[in-house]
Amino acid sequence: MDIQEKKKQIRELWQLCFHDDERFVNLLFDRLYRDENARCFEERGVVTSALQMLPYRMTYGESVLPVSYISGAATRSEYRNRGLMGRLLCESFEVMRSRAIPLSALIPAEPWLYDYYATKGYAPVFFRGECDYTAAHRFVTTGYHRVSPSMDELYRFFDGLLRQRPCCLLHERNDFEVICGDNRLDGGEVVAMADEAGELSALAFAVPDDDRTRVKELLAVDGAAREAALHEVGQLFPGVPITVVTPPDESGGLLQRMGMMRIVDVPLLLSVVAQNYPSWQAVVRVTDPLLPGNEGTYRIGDGACRRVESAQCDLDVDVAELALVLFGDSHLSSLLDLPAVRPYMSLMLD
Repeated sequence: MDIQEKKKQIRELWQLCFHDDERFVNLLFDRLYRDENARCFEERGVVTSALQMLPYRMTYGESVLPVSYISGAATRSEYRNRGLMGRLLCESFEVMRSRAIPLSALIPAEPWLYDYYATKGYAPVFFRGECDYTAAHRFVTTGYHRVSPSMDELYRFFDGLLRQRPCCLLHERNDFEVICGDNRLDGGEVVAMADEAGELSALAFAVPDDDRTRVKELLAVDGAAREAALHEVGQLFPGVPITVVTPPDESGGLLQRMGMMRIVDVPLLLSVVAQNYPSWQAVVRVTDPLLPGNEGTYRIGDGACRRVESAQCDLDVDVAELALVLFGDSHLSSLLDLPAVRPYMSLMLD
């Protein structure tokens, strides 16, 4: 099957399974699809199962880690329950390892898929909070006004504030343009606010959502700029409540799970953890039935990680449990004096 036919059939499979707006699918396949990141199985010239490994990066302490985001994982209904997607995921993990990508992330399309992906080594570590405001809420706006900066200016501001978050998936420029296009398709607005000196101060991605306005991402230099952006959103979509999606550390209420992560290259990831937390001393034994290259005992200390032959260990976990220790709220993190950090992702075009 040639490259164009493969892309055409993967696109058709996407629509067969997800039934998205044609304009949205055109945006994805015109701007983000790359043959080298698409994996599929075919039978008698028909693509039966497919996924895409979209390249992202994630802040982690002083490091920026490559992450492969699984998108459009789908199988034709008549070929399901044959293990095709499991095999496809395992193949994609090997490709990621060959590219020195230590982490894979995804957002399950349905709640029951959390259990399925857990069998493939993924752990639910991505959460989000929500802040709700009634239509009667009044936001302070003094000193700010809406502006229409260039795409270059918007992206620099967007990327700069995302990088200030301690563990956050970043978006490349091309991806950012797709996000803005998708926001427009949903009938939304990308609201940019500037201060009295004309400096960009806040950016909000707002879309109408049933009986309210949903702000899918809100980046601001301070609380005053945040208030000004929300005031402008209220003016654009008057008379309805506003719900702002927030990172877990900015939420004072209950958190909602929103995605999963899998450690694809354990020694590479533990080396990065050791570099960022040089005082952390531990011996960790890891099991991974799907990726034997991950299995082993690792000694972390003095900013480095190395494999060891040792019967004694401080932590004995499988690969999903290790993700919970490093990126979740596992009590083992505090017992090992490891400052676990929750990762966050937004605007993932899910």
